[in-house]
Amino acid sequence: MNQLQEIQLREADAADDAAVLDLMTQYMTWALATFERTYGFAMTAVEARHTGAALAAFRRPSGLLVLAEVDGAPAGVAALRAQDDGVVEIKRMFVRPELQGRHVGSAMLDRLLEQARDDLRARVVRLDSNKFMTDAHRLYESRGFVERDPYPGSEIPAELQHLWRFYERALG
Repeated sequence: MNQLQEIQLREADAADDAAVLDLMTQYMTWALATFERTYGFAMTAVEARHTGAALAAFRRPSGLLVLAEVDGAPAGVAALRAQDDGVVEIKRMFVRPELQGRHVGSAMLDRLLEQARDDLRARVVRLDSNKFMTDAHRLYESRGFVERDPYPGSEIPAELQHLWRFYERALG
């Protein structure tokens, strides 16, 4: 079977909260550990564990959560959240490590871009990505994202922004 046919994408709802929170916590645990190994210090103010209350920012009408499943099991998650008029931000995009390289991230990103344009009526999509996430950078750039200066509303503290790449893409 074609690998892409095994991936199912859908908007996550409250019944999916446990799977979404688990994936987001896996992502943050990995990101924080990799950050500390890479830079030699910890981001102590950031909590790896996500809560159900934190998901509200990623729900309609101002956001969107996409859950990817492979063979019926949670494989990845990605979120959109509104920033200002016509701008949305991609957050918490993560694919379980054992499924990376199977186009799950590409499928999720394409879905986010489509829904940002069609459902949320966004004109611009932004995201931030730590410099050590080089595979993600290649994916974003392959979809037309261009690097830009840090943007208002980013959750990255000003004193750490030099360790991140900030991207933007206009939607047609």
